[in-house]
Amino acid sequence: MFMRKFFLLPLLVLSLGIAAQQAGVMYVAARSGLSIREKPDASSKVLDKIPYGTKITLISDTLELKNLTTEGIVGYWQKVKYNTKTGYILDSYLFPWPPPKLATVKEMKNYFSQVTLPFGSKLVVKNSTINNYVEMDGWEITKQLYKNGAEWHHYSGYEAGSDAYFLPQFTMEQGFLLLRLIPEFKDVFGEKDEFPTENKTYKKGDVEYTVTVYKQVWEGQVAPYVDRIHIEFSPDASYEFDMYIIDGELVITFGGGV
Repeated sequence: MFMRKFFLLPLLVLSLGIAAQQAGVMYVAARSGLSIREKPDASSKVLDKIPYGTKITLISDTLELKNLTTEGIVGYWQKVKYNTKTGYILDSYLFPWPPPKLATVKEMKNYFSQVTLPFGSKLVVKNSTINNYVEMDGWEITKQLYKNGAEWHHYSGYEAGSDAYFLPQFTMEQGFLLLRLIPEFKDVFGEKDEFPTENKTYKKGDVEYTVTVYKQVWEGQVAPYVDRIHIEFSPDASYEFDMYIIDGELVITFGGGV
């Protein structure tokens, strides 16, 4: 598994600012739907419920953006119109792409197939021993580019494998919520897990998880924002997960081996 370790503060600010400044079309990604409220306040009157997967348009508002933290994610109240009602929703649970179809999307590659189409054929690079995996240095890498700019890289090696996914437009927080909706990542983020903001070690059953959270340091000051999450666990084999923003897109890598 590879990891690029080059981060820039402007990219971090951009990725974190997207959720607070988004305009135009977005999609509701909360399983139970989003309440549209009369005012930008969690205690305000609920006007309606916007179902999961609904396409909505954010409306420019002159009011100062107010934030609210839920499940470890800082979200902002955004003005929208739905079913003739105009009110406010929390943008923590909005995606730039339609959310996964829960009945059919089991893996990230299924999700890519739902929202976009391949751009050209897969590129396959391998060495001469990949066909039988007898040699310990046998390996193969396949790469697929998609029309919306997404990418999927798959590595297969001797008793090891990993995948890397590239998602333009997604923030770290949106990536976290997306992974909670896809069963392929259930061992990384459970449905009730919160967005990691600090280092921690914990157990799920007999499996110990080590979570390392990286934050940007700028002129000696640690930013309050997460720019990389690294998770390790070993139920039967050793697994590693990474998620970070680079060059304006979200990168997710996940794999393991014995």
